Amino acid sequence: MKQRRKTTGQAIVEFALSATVIFLLLSAAVDLGLIFFTMQALRAAAQEGATYGSYPLVVTNSSGQVTEVRLNYREIFNRIRTAGGTRPTGVANLLDLNGDGIDDANQTAVFNPNNPTNPNGFVIIENPKGANPANLSGSCSTTTPRTDMRNAGQNCWIRVTIRYRYRLFFPFAPAFGQEIILRVTHTMPIRSQFVG
Repeated sequence: MKQRRKTTGQAIVEFALSATVIFLLLSAAVDLGLIFFTMQALRAAAQEGATYGSYPLVVTNSSGQVTEVRLNYREIFNRIRTAGGTRPTGVANLLDLNGDGIDDANQTAVFNPNNPTNPNGFVIIENPKGANPANLSGSCSTTTPRTDMRNAGQNCWIRVTIRYRYRLFFPFAPAFGQEIILRVTHTMPIRSQFVG
């Protein structure tokens, strides 16, 4: 009768080899799930900002004459920030899009109301024009009477883009690093009744 040789530690080695792959897949699943939920929060915030911005602000002078029909950039930004509530909860902290731990309320690097189309900002608000939403360019005139924004916003759109610095929960691959930038854009037509 042959006797079996006992191999000590074989189970530990097999577990170590298989556990590496199992934990890698588990961390990937957790991060992909969190990224999915973060993207959903960003989509809702971009849609909230675009919906509010689709009703432009009519600016009048002291004698009551309309001088401009424009977007209220500061309030659109506030709507985006508070789309998930006034306190950071859930997966995405919309009050701190750049991930520096400081509230974005007055950080011009995140959003500058004087330069709302800054491509380096974390919130970009544009007012492009065109008949086809897939091919928009330029920006709508806000001051010329009976044109663009002062013509019921005809062929004028609002496009809200949000960027978010997502820190990986489990950095499962060195190629991804410690964080990734997520980006969501929402475009909708201007809904104005004002002509003049």
